Amino acid sequence: MRCDGLFIAGVAHRLPPMTDVAEALADGRYDPGEQAFNEYAGVTVAESEAPAEMAAHAARRALERSGVPADDVSLLLHASAWFQGLDYWPAASYVHREVLRGSRHAPALDVQQMCNGALGAVELAASHLMAVPTRAAALVTAADRFGGPAFDRWRGDVRGIVYGDGAAAAVLARRGFARLASVATVVDTELEGMYRGDVPFSREPGRPVDVRARRRQFAAAGGLGVATRTTEGLTEAVGLALDEAGVKIGDIARSVFPNVGRQVLRTRYAAPLGLDPDRTTWEFGRRTGHVGAADQFTGLAHLAETGALTPGDHVLLVGIGAGFSWTCAVLEITFRPAWAR
Repeated sequence: MRCDGLFIAGVAHRLPPMTDVAEALADGRYDPGEQAFNEYAGVTVAESEAPAEMAAHAARRALERSGVPADDVSLLLHASAWFQGLDYWPAASYVHREVLRGSRHAPALDVQQMCNGALGAVELAASHLMAVPTRAAALVTAADRFGGPAFDRWRGDVRGIVYGDGAAAAVLARRGFARLASVATVVDTELEGMYRGDVPFSREPGRPVDVRARRRQFAAAGGLGVATRTTEGLTEAVGLALDEAGVKIGDIARSVFPNVGRQVLRTRYAAPLGLDPDRTTWEFGRRTGHVGAADQFTGLAHLAETGALTPGDHVLLVGIGAGFSWTCAVLEITFRPAWAR
């Protein structure tokens, strides 16, 4: 989808302090062989803040940076992949109350697209704004907190990922520092069972989560050529977004992927697209871990804050979520924001 006249006006993150990987290695929570494969430096760990609280903090900062009045926001979308701090409760409504108080005509909706939630929400927000030219802005937030007995951040998923906590937010508006050139999504729900396995449906939440076992069960049942299909989904989504934006892969100055381990980034994400891993946000992401749906906004905020983006640069944001879905957004930097270093 080509996104004429839409921009990222502000972006921000809320990341708690980092816990060094060495601590988890020393006490046996994390496998040394997996660390040799991943090369993480640490993960961000929230001891007290709930995900929605972190999301509200990031949203306030993103709005402040954008210069967009809260009253101009006509839609709030909150993305997450895991428990938000309370059962039977709409986290998006909490963020709305905290950030957009008094705004009675801006719907607050939760987006459940797993780790592709933030970019999936960007596509929905862009559609919302393009549908009615008088709509001025939309706010997208993403937040997750992992850990505890219910989810093992070090071993809960495949060996190429460890999970960090945090939140991020972005404001889509009619003006901003990064033009949203295009956004595209590809889905392959034949892979939905990869994160379900043989686990039966239940009337109560299942605890603890063991994604590795579910993936083994899925593979034993046929597997469906997972590696090939995930690569195809990734390359198709990126190709569609690049075509809509009218740019080539060689025009991309920087790219932001989920914060997976180094080997997975190189072989499964960067290599199929012909991208240089050193032009990604890996060095930043290896210090946060995979922060659920927030990685793309945390990476973009980091690039903008540190002055790594130059007007005219094209930036690729890539999201991948269990289910399976892939969303790619192409940005063009229009100016260096005042809040950059």
